[in-house]
Amino acid sequence: MSLISSKQIYYIDSHNRSSGTHSDFSYALNLVGSYDSVVVLQASIPKSYYLVQAGRNTFTLSEGGTDVTVTLPVGTYSRSSFQQQLINSLNAASPNNWDYIITIPNVNVTADTAKYTYQVQGNSSQPSFIIGDYLYEQLGFNDNTTYTFSSNLLESANAVKFQLEDTLFINSDIVAGEEDNVLQEIFTDGTSDYGKVSWVCPSIEAYSKPLSSTTNGIFHFWISDEDGNPIDLNGQNVVFTLMIYKKENVYSLIKNILKVELLASIKQ
Repeated sequence: MSLISSKQIYYIDSHNRSSGTHSDFSYALNLVGSYDSVVVLQASIPKSYYLVQAGRNTFTLSEGGTDVTVTLPVGTYSRSSFQQQLINSLNAASPNNWDYIITIPNVNVTADTAKYTYQVQGNSSQPSFIIGDYLYEQLGFNDNTTYTFSSNLLESANAVKFQLEDTLFINSDIVAGEEDNVLQEIFTDGTSDYGKVSWVCPSIEAYSKPLSSTTNGIFHFWISDEDGNPIDLNGQNVVFTLMIYKKENVYSLIKNILKVELLASIKQ
């Protein structure tokens, strides 16, 4: 027996938003009836966001007591292209004109550790990388940590990462009682860069969230990463199917079941 007593289905396309961008928008929903639950039935999100995003593309280089900002151009990189761009950005930012070299394992002759080895030349002391909230995965370090060269060398603490966000979140104020406003999380594994991240709900009951309001017709939707940082889809639209529904009262379900059983016994 269905757990849904009434429902409305909406096809959300950020092209048809009331305001905002494809990544962060308001959308008008004409709610007719009384409902208490909301669920995303399916979704398609373009993997058009960049690995290195605007406003999240810097770290600090410290040389002999002088701190400067190293900026990486916005865009998507592979391990080798990021390596070369990082060399250029470090050397351009160096306040003392020290020379930085970055190498990766030669997989033809040795094991691949997926780490960078940083080297500095022409220096008078050991520089440091001051890592904040950004780029730490691509650099191979931990966030909010300082790393200092030793004997002119520094190796990544971790394997470098160039996957464009393992998880995306559809957030909305249509969700009630949820501190983070997460409407649905979606894993991006297996989707190539600039492809489409697709998701289909495997269980309506398990993935439903409480509905925040049945009177407000304008709702806010935004796409973020697992840390809550906004994702810029670079002009590509997001599409998902939203079902707003009222759950069947469990006592009503029991009553109906007993009624069916009673009628069956009378017929016998």
